[in-house]
Amino acid sequence: MANPEHFDRVLQGIAVWNKFRRVQPDVQPDLRGAALSGYDFTQMDFTRCDLTGADLSDAYLLRANFEEADLTEAILTEADAIEANLLKATLTRATLVMVDFSGAGLIRAELAGADLTKANLTRASMPWGNLRGCRLRQANCKMADLREANLTEADLSEANLQDASLTGAILQGARLQDATNLSIVHLGKTKTLFQTTLPPDIQDAMAKQYPHLLTQDVPPHSPRLDT
Repeated sequence: MANPEHFDRVLQGIAVWNKFRRVQPDVQPDLRGAALSGYDFTQMDFTRCDLTGADLSDAYLLRANFEEADLTEAILTEADAIEANLLKATLTRATLVMVDFSGAGLIRAELAGADLTKANLTRASMPWGNLRGCRLRQANCKMADLREANLTEADLSEANLQDASLTGAILQGARLQDATNLSIVHLGKTKTLFQTTLPPDIQDAMAKQYPHLLTQDVPPHSPRLDT
């Protein structure tokens, strides 16, 4: 249940809310389960806020700051979060269907089990993120930075991976059938494709050029990003 005072302040807009954050930097705002759908929170400061289970669907979150915020099981369906900062944010099991994260910073974000179906991740920065078990069906990952990300058992069916950076990414058991714009070169830079489902032509090419990636689990010395 959200703190009534915090809920009232956030609805008063950016001037009131951001001043509150500046004047009381040690306060961790409690907006758990808050109904915030459709509001304009452009450039709002949500650093370290507890937004567990909050409804931010259809909200305007352009360049908002969610650094280290807790968005576990939050709903951001069709939210506009262009260039938002989600450094080390927790979005475990969040509903992010059709969210616009283009240009957003999700470095080291926790996204295990999140639903990113049809999300726009164009140029999103997601290195070292935990996307284990994420649903990324039909997501636009064009030029997304997924270096060293954990995509174990993620569903990337029909996702657009044009020019996505996959260097060091863990794709063990991931589903890439019908994914578009797959690059043999980029896939060849991943950490593992063990038990990954690939289109037949890509599977054959990888078996010829990078057979070790298809036959090995994540090396024991490699750090895992599991939750």
